[in-house]
Amino acid sequence: MIYIKSDYEIEQIKKACEVWKKVRQVLLENTKPGKSLIELDELAKKVTLENGCTTPFHKYQGFPGYNCISVNDVVIHGVPTNYKLKNLDIVTYDVGVAYNGYICDAAFTVILGNNPEAQKINEVCFNSLIEGIKQIKPNNHIGDISSAIEDYVNKHGYYVIQDFGGHGCGRKLHEDPIILNYGKKGTGPLIKKNMVLCVEPMIFTNDAKYYIDKDKWSVIAQNHLLTCHWEHMVLVTENGYEILTE
Repeated sequence: MIYIKSDYEIEQIKKACEVWKKVRQVLLENTKPGKSLIELDELAKKVTLENGCTTPFHKYQGFPGYNCISVNDVVIHGVPTNYKLKNLDIVTYDVGVAYNGYICDAAFTVILGNNPEAQKINEVCFNSLIEGIKQIKPNNHIGDISSAIEDYVNKHGYYVIQDFGGHGCGRKLHEDPIILNYGKKGTGPLIKKNMVLCVEPMIFTNDAKYYIDKDKWSVIAQNHLLTCHWEHMVLVTENGYEILTE
């Protein structure tokens, strides 16, 4: 079921997004060589709780962390561990924040040091996110978002994941519609005002083959080359969109 959010619900989601931005800022300031993923996850949790919110990812379907932290060849759902960040790592934080039961879910990527290969895949992934978001307006289709992401990623020589994608969000962590990172224009559900959508390209180098780690969560590139993931939470407005996690 696709939820059309009320004005009250949108207000609550926006409050969650404001706290998400505070968490993002603290993580940006603390993403340094020598910091462990568990240390960073605990820091994100601390900021979330101090701002009157909760961590909706924790124990969701058994997920052990508070947020997903994915490094290098881990594209999504990275479980925070004692791994310590190193110079040249590329790390994605997928952060969840819930205010009064309403959820903000978005992801951003950080590169440690001067890593041109990581910078390239990061730029392509982020730009594909924006290309997808540009398709959001009432009476367009979800497939318009998917097609725009796939076209941009493929044009720049990277590959999109096939089995995971974006989604509706707000009342629940994962709502309809599913927003795949590949598809055809003019297909899928109609986009309507007051939908809240999480658009999230997840891309690979050379091919899109992956496996699930023994931790049962981390999605890892089979060739162990660099991956990237970005995600924005977007409100559909009367004439277009508002990025809530800009």
